[in-house]
Amino acid sequence: MKLYHFPSPNPQKITFALAELGLECELIAVDLRNGEQRRPQFLAMNPFGRVPVLVDGDLTLWDSHAILCYLGDKSGKLWSTTAAGRADALRWLFFLAAHISPSATDLAFNRIAVRLLGIAGDEEAIARGEKALPGVIGILESQLANGKWMLGNEFSLVDCGYTPVLNVIEKAGFSYRSFPKVQGYLDACRSRPAWQKTPKLPGL
Repeated sequence: MKLYHFPSPNPQKITFALAELGLECELIAVDLRNGEQRRPQFLAMNPFGRVPVLVDGDLTLWDSHAILCYLGDKSGKLWSTTAAGRADALRWLFFLAAHISPSATDLAFNRIAVRLLGIAGDEEAIARGEKALPGVIGILESQLANGKWMLGNEFSLVDCGYTPVLNVIEKAGFSYRSFPKVQGYLDACRSRPAWQKTPKLPGL
């Protein structure tokens, strides 16, 4: 397998998962700061020009959550073997994609990425993210009352999806002070050896 990545949250979901699963995979860096994701050879793999992209034999797969599902099915680890369990996992990955990631992007891009790119941040986007996050983080707070991890008492690939996003939200200045279960969950995720091995940008 080959993973085209950059040490930003969506690719980190996959590098974290690969480390947790103990899967062999060649990591190929794509420097977003230099526009490598817009080169024709990369666009041939992902027409959206985004990382991560996983290549496994004849399969070329983009979208971080699709890759997490594939790795779970391929390895048989950290992923439910029942239809109900997989549906529950997908429910929380869809929730992450639809309700948390947009606000995370508003904050992370306009407070962190802009510094790397040397451009001005969008204060309206920051305000939009700050306004939207408490409600959805509150839903996570309630879910985490059911167990240590997102799906209960067993760590799963869903947690590999949430960790980089919740981490970058905090690094972008959002406080989990009012959400102690989310803070404890994030700290537990970041203490895992696989997360320690996950490539990161300085300060993140």
